[in-house]
Amino acid sequence: MMFRRTVLAGMTAFSLTPLPAQPAENAGQAVEQFYRLCLAEGPNFDRLILTADDRDWEPIAEPAFSKMAPVANPTSVRVWLVDKEEEEGLAAGAIIGASRAQMNGKPVQTCTVAFPDIDHEAFRKSFFDRTDAEKIAEDRDAAQTSRLYIFSGGGREQFVRLMNLPSASPGNPAVVASSIMPD
Repeated sequence: MMFRRTVLAGMTAFSLTPLPAQPAENAGQAVEQFYRLCLAEGPNFDRLILTADDRDWEPIAEPAFSKMAPVANPTSVRVWLVDKEEEEGLAAGAIIGASRAQMNGKPVQTCTVAFPDIDHEAFRKSFFDRTDAEKIAEDRDAAQTSRLYIFSGGGREQFVRLMNLPSASPGNPAVVASSIMPD
């Protein structure tokens, strides 16, 4: 219990710490990491847990995922923080979430990666350069934009949600990219 409080307190402090804005060229690297983790084979809860162990991601409390979750009320959730820069991998500060949930009464698995301070327009452009996704919905308010796409990958169709969240620092907002696929 003490470990969870410590990690949650650390996440709160981390989210309030300004991070340097990442240049637009890092958006392509972020898209590639999202593609490898979530899109290439589709979301897989168990595989992502193994990947997290292999890459020594720091487990964090599930409430850190609540604003990023692509499907409300997940039945199972695991969330990790990349606490140090990975060589040819994710940047420090990235948050990865895996969940199982119900969508329209059917079981789904999700894979989410939140990239702090990535230019969301550059990310979106790189996403379209990398995939053949088609936009099917968009929600916009003063604080954030959420777009839903359909993408064929991993041998099956997946929903992809791209969302930008306000930044804790004066840089770019966080980009949250999620894949949702029937279980």
